[in-house]
Amino acid sequence: MAEKITINGFTYDWRLIKERFDAVRTRLPREMAAVARNYFVDSFRRQGWYEGRALNRWKPRKGFRDRGRAILVKSGRLRRSIRIRSAVFSDIRIATDAPYAAAHNFGFKGVVHVRQHTRRHYAFTREKYTTRSGKSRSRIKRVEAGSHTVRSHTRRMNLPQRQFMGHAELLDKKLMALADRVVDSIFR
Repeated sequence: MAEKITINGFTYDWRLIKERFDAVRTRLPREMAAVARNYFVDSFRRQGWYEGRALNRWKPRKGFRDRGRAILVKSGRLRRSIRIRSAVFSDIRIATDAPYAAAHNFGFKGVVHVRQHTRRHYAFTREKYTTRSGKSRSRIKRVEAGSHTVRSHTRRMNLPQRQFMGHAELLDKKLMALADRVVDSIFR
């Protein structure tokens, strides 16, 4: 086997090129998966999804109760659940395990069956306590004030599509630029 290889007029050591290629083969999928995951998580910050070069903003939620909060963010579970499942040369998978992720990403219109459950009511009371130094203080404490059982029923739902994962041209461009940079590093 030849010790040297010539590409575009430049001579390279064959073993060095093979070592660099093997390193890129393991590093590139992990870096591409991280870029894709960050792109999907960023859609929560952007509050929309890029279609080509245009940002399609998510439809605002109804009601006044949660007006100041970001759309699709209450506890942050959906955003945190976006994870890299596998990142090997032949397969890169970014997925979420939140049960409601698909309904929000693709939209949902239909009937949902709600199981019987218990709804609790809470009240706030003032509780007195003594500090270590002996001073008397009070704090507000939440206590259960009662509960009732909600019977099973059906509910019509119409969730608009608020895409946060999927194919995007901008993501493809970012991944191609990363791949070009990493492959060029083989021949430096």
